[in-house]
Amino acid sequence: MKRRTFTPKKSRIRNLVQYRDMSDDEFDAWFEEQYKDYYNEPDVDEIEQILDDELEERIDEYIKKLGEDYDLKDMKVNDMLQLRALAMAMIQLDDLEKDIYTRRQDITGSNVLVLEKLNRMVSSLRSDISSISEDLQLSKKIRSKSRDVSVAARYAELTRNASEFYKKKMLFIACTDCKLLLASIWLMYPDNTKTALKLECERCGNKQTVMLHELYETKNKNIEDILV
Repeated sequence: MKRRTFTPKKSRIRNLVQYRDMSDDEFDAWFEEQYKDYYNEPDVDEIEQILDDELEERIDEYIKKLGEDYDLKDMKVNDMLQLRALAMAMIQLDDLEKDIYTRRQDITGSNVLVLEKLNRMVSSLRSDISSISEDLQLSKKIRSKSRDVSVAARYAELTRNASEFYKKKMLFIACTDCKLLLASIWLMYPDNTKTALKLECERCGNKQTVMLHELYETKNKNIEDILV
């Protein structure tokens, strides 16, 4: 006789035709005698409830993770249903990918076809996830705080890089007497060793000639304490 996987649920078979004429006491006695060897097995309803609870916990966890990356506020009922479907699809994808990885460790003729089917299911799930994400516009619902921080950080980075690039390319020439900044120059041909610039300070009248290529050896300045 084939052993049952789980103990039959008493309430499920009580109303079957063959047991309707039994009194409750008679049925309880018969049930106890019939299935006494299975009393220590988990109840099928309890198992199903445990599985349902575990699945709900995983769904909640996935939705929580999505909430860390995207703005899920002000979602309508239909949006929440789609969000739940997205979490379910992500869970199924995760489980399938783990199963495929395990099966690939020992490829045999019998599981090649199974792997092909699983891979098709994975492809379908990825398509569903992408479609639901687009429907919910999650790609556009990046958290405001993260977006603001990113923009501010990027702006600061670009400003800093631009300033460094400017200082690296420009040559700054000041009066060697009064230190008035007289010129800032960007050379088209910085390797030309013959390019020189003659300047006269309008404030103190000092005249000087500067070989421009030499300024690259003194941090792009002709004197150290020019403020740029």
